[in-house]
Amino acid sequence: MKLSALGFAIALQLLFAVAAQASPALPPGQKSGPYARWSYPSQMPYGAIEYGNSVTGEAPSSGAFLTLPFMGPHYITSLFDHCSPNYAANGRLCRWDGEVAQKAIGGPDPGFTEGYAQTPGGHDYLYYDGHDGYDYGLYYEPIAAAGPGRVMLAGWAVPSCHSCLSGLTVEIDHGNGLLSYYGHLSEIDVAKGQIVRRGQVIGRSGMTGTATGPHLHFGVYHIDGTGPVDPYGWAGASPDPYAHDLGDLWITGSPRYAAVPMPHVTVNATADPADPSSIRVSWRSPGEGDVYTVNIVLQNGAMQALTGPVGAGSLVFHGKPSQSYWFWVTVRTDLGWTDAAGSLTVTVPSIDRGTR
Repeated sequence: MKLSALGFAIALQLLFAVAAQASPALPPGQKSGPYARWSYPSQMPYGAIEYGNSVTGEAPSSGAFLTLPFMGPHYITSLFDHCSPNYAANGRLCRWDGEVAQKAIGGPDPGFTEGYAQTPGGHDYLYYDGHDGYDYGLYYEPIAAAGPGRVMLAGWAVPSCHSCLSGLTVEIDHGNGLLSYYGHLSEIDVAKGQIVRRGQVIGRSGMTGTATGPHLHFGVYHIDGTGPVDPYGWAGASPDPYAHDLGDLWITGSPRYAAVPMPHVTVNATADPADPSSIRVSWRSPGEGDVYTVNIVLQNGAMQALTGPVGAGSLVFHGKPSQSYWFWVTVRTDLGWTDAAGSLTVTVPSIDRGTR
């Protein structure tokens, strides 16, 4: 097992939040920097965003095999430092495209385009000097396998210390001499030795280990211990200052989400005109291997299970006069993605007993 990811990330959380001082724990060998580190309960409302449609301008390397380890746009809160991806602060951070951030150039910079940009409160900076991976601002959200492989680690990075390093961590051996690394998780959905598919949910992001807020530390490492590699490769005009990279490892040369079907539940509930007490409920969703659970919500708000686990389909529910019902359906795909939705409310008409 290669524990070269020392997941001490930035994950600045600023939106309508009051700062609270974070744990003073530091990776081995790293001294306290000039800035106090802070954590925030909400996601950072500025900075670079990974939309899954950016263009690096690079061609993929011959060994490209990666897709993004999440779905949907998310902030990039820290980068791979080509100047020193070994958690040794040297006052410079070299980005994959050749841009260099320097400690001597800083101050508040909401654009985060250069320098050790501080937050508006002046408490922290985006560029994490010496970082060996990428941090994404995922707030307790599903994490996807960036490629197919076998799980090498699914548990605490340091079993005897749950506040150390990357906390709950998953490592995947991709069979090409490289592993992908997913740190600071709040839960893990896979087991050591398990074979996983591209885009499969392997856990949920969090802030276990040494972290200043909920996020994902994503890294790619040589299994033989050579060191980390930047999946973006190097596109700078000057030679790459880091000698162990393998080029652009994104399948298309640019980061993209895994091309897997995502669930989106549709639930319909309608009364039968011939028998108003009969309510036909149907449910469906895109995806593969979908498993559904169908629940009914009664007029008093109580929820009861009607059926499941089942596939896409329909059923007939017989309601009571003057009572209102609606139906809540959850789905889970064979890759672990979930969704849920409800129907419109259906009211069974009262019985007209006539007059005396």
